[in-house]
Amino acid sequence: MPTSMPAPSIRIPIELLTPTAFAQFGGVIENPAAAPSAKLPIPHRMPPPDSVNANQGSATKYLHVSHMSNLYSLAPSKKPARAVMNMFVCAPRDLKPHEPSQSMPSSWGDLELDDDDEGNGEFNRQLLDVSILERHPFTTQTFIPMGLSQTDRHTQYLVIVAPTLPASASRRNTERPPPYPTPNIARKKSLKDIFARARPRPYSNETSPPPSAFSRLPASARPKGPGLPDLKNLRAFVATGSQAVTYGAGTWHAPMIVIGDRPIDFVVVQFANDVGIEDCQEIHLKPNSSASEGIVVTVDSDGSGKVQVKAGVGSVKAKL
Repeated sequence: MPTSMPAPSIRIPIELLTPTAFAQFGGVIENPAAAPSAKLPIPHRMPPPDSVNANQGSATKYLHVSHMSNLYSLAPSKKPARAVMNMFVCAPRDLKPHEPSQSMPSSWGDLELDDDDEGNGEFNRQLLDVSILERHPFTTQTFIPMGLSQTDRHTQYLVIVAPTLPASASRRNTERPPPYPTPNIARKKSLKDIFARARPRPYSNETSPPPSAFSRLPASARPKGPGLPDLKNLRAFVATGSQAVTYGAGTWHAPMIVIGDRPIDFVVVQFANDVGIEDCQEIHLKPNSSASEGIVVTVDSDGSGKVQVKAGVGSVKAKL
C-alpha cells in the first residue's frame, strides 16, 4: 500500500521562478544577463556565477551554474551510485475548472485568491490538484527543458516543492514514524576530535577541526533527513523555456508539470544506485474525507495561455 499522509485544504498561488526565491529548495540555471530575475530589484537578485571568455572570445562561459550532490554514502545499502542521464517527455496536464473555495494558502494569507469582484475578464483561472510528492534523498536532480523558447507564451512548466518537516513531526501528523527513515548524518566524535577541541593545534591557531563536508555545502544541497513534507508551506513556481532547475538532495517536489499546448522534453541528470527506495521515495496526499478538496494550485493564464504570477516578487494583481 503506498505511503500516504493527510493533506490540508489549501490553495497555492504561483510565483516567479528566481534563484533567490528557490534557494532553499535547490538552484535555477539561467543566463544571468537575460533571465527574468535580472530585471528585479537588487534585494531579489543573486550575484551571477563567475564567468570567463571561451571559444576564442565568441562565448561567455559561466562556471559552476549548478551543484550536483552524490550522498549515496549515507544510504542504508551502501551501494555506490553512478551518474545517469534520462529523458522525460512530459505531456500537458489536464486542469479542472475554477470553483470558489474558502481554502486559503497558509503562507500567503493576505491574497484574495477567490475574490469574486468583477474584473476585466482577461484572465482564465483553472485548478491543479497536487496528489503526490516525491524526493530523491541522496542525489540532486536537474531538469533541463529542450525545444522550448523563452518567449513561448503557450507552454510553460510548474515547479512545486515543499520544505521538510523535522522527523519528530511525522508521529504528530501521521501517528507513525517517518515512512522512509534515513541514517542520522551526525558524526560521532572521535578521541581526536575531542582533544582537538580542547587545545589549539600545534601548527595552527585554530582551536577546532575544520568544518565537515556537509557544512561546506549550500543549504539546499545538504541532506534533509527523514521528515515528511511541510504541506502548509508548499510553493509553486512557473518556469520559462530558458530555465533549468536543480532539486536539492532530499527536496520534496511534485512530478514535473507542463501547462499549455504541447509536451516538453526534459533531459534529467542525477545519480542513482538502482535501489528503488533509495533512489526515489513517494508520499500520496489524502485530503480529509469530509473536505471538498485537498492541496490545489491556482493557475491563472491570459488569452495567449501565459501563466500569471500571483504571489511573491513580480506578482500581478489580476482579478477574475
